[in-house]
Amino acid sequence: MCVDVRVDAGSRCEGAQELGLAHFLEHMMFKGSRGLPEGAFDLRIEALGGMSNAATGLDDVQYHVVCPAEGASEAIRLLADLVLHPVLDHKAFRLEQLVVREELRQSRDQPEEIACCTLLQRACGTHRYGQPILGNEDSLADLTPAVMQAFHRRWYGADRLAVVVAGAVDPERCLADLERSSLGRLAAPNTTRDSRHTRHLEPLSAVLAGRTTLRLKRLGCARLMACWVMPPAASRWCISGLELAAALLSEGRCSWLVARLREELGVVDDVDVDVIPLECGSLVLLETSCEASQAERVEGLLRQALTDWLQQPPREDDMQRACRLIVNGLCFGLETAASMAMHLGPALLRRRLEPLEKEFDRLCRWGGKDSRGRDGPAGGQQYHEGQGDCQLFHGNHLSTVWVNSTLFQRFFHSFIDRRGLGEFFPSHRPL
Repeated sequence: MCVDVRVDAGSRCEGAQELGLAHFLEHMMFKGSRGLPEGAFDLRIEALGGMSNAATGLDDVQYHVVCPAEGASEAIRLLADLVLHPVLDHKAFRLEQLVVREELRQSRDQPEEIACCTLLQRACGTHRYGQPILGNEDSLADLTPAVMQAFHRRWYGADRLAVVVAGAVDPERCLADLERSSLGRLAAPNTTRDSRHTRHLEPLSAVLAGRTTLRLKRLGCARLMACWVMPPAASRWCISGLELAAALLSEGRCSWLVARLREELGVVDDVDVDVIPLECGSLVLLETSCEASQAERVEGLLRQALTDWLQQPPREDDMQRACRLIVNGLCFGLETAASMAMHLGPALLRRRLEPLEKEFDRLCRWGGKDSRGRDGPAGGQQYHEGQGDCQLFHGNHLSTVWVNSTLFQRFFHSFIDRRGLGEFFPSHRPL
């Protein structure tokens, strides 16, 4: 079974003087709590035959425990105490500060990490999505236990926390365990918030168009990378369309870009398109790897391939193949308790929990039918939901993604037509 605690306290919640604080706090959670001294949490979880982990993202922070079902009650109690009642000891804080700063230094020794962080920083500008989750040397050095405690009080409240328990457990017993734990004793949400609580909702409406080139050692091969903003995660209809677009463009040997650039021309090693749903504005990243001597040629071919792709709807068999890839990936990805909890956590946190069938329906309707074979929305009247601005940052070597089918074409052109492909492929100029 898995207990997953999700907190709406990712790096976007940090103030200008708090960069890296959300991730640093995640580390400090395991340095002792009100009910357990440092190290005791890990020992108790291991004694149950389980394991624990945590991760900090742009939007939220995740803490989870995986253990045999008979240890569910103990795991819930321990994890609740860990998340809600950390003891931010000054000595442990300074020692862990060294660990986090070393993690930051190691990330700067990874060329792929440098390229991705640079892309986001140039594309998102001053928005928190453009700042590194790990922070920087100066910001980490200035943090104190008092600042961290204030951040914890501000963001780790009942209105920003969700718990998912998945696996072979008794639901009624788990609910009773949750009510008896520290989670069940949380105070009711405070409906009057100061301005600090609205800062993390700043919309990311557009990326900063531009281009830059990095010279990185040990990169292995050249990269063409691009980033642009799309509707926020709450626009689930649009996110489903974007995921289908990504599959049509780069999933499998017969996808549009892979077939042309790798299989037919052999000029790239790989093409990958990722959709990253985010609360303030989702991001789409595209990365192509190739020989450095081929980078300029690949850019031109990529431009042409995408231009050609925009001129016609995808074939019906390609749409069906892409749908099957996504549905199978989702189903196979939910086979374990941990993966199920990780899938449900963000939806529960944002109050968007729904039957899995609805996800399939949204996907199938892009292809003209729902999961029961009924016709999809005529004319695509839903494709404007949550629509945001869309400009391409063309940097670090990279380029684009998208989809059609009559409905898909309307959706994509609703963004592109306002500025044309030229905006997506700016002239070679420094940012």
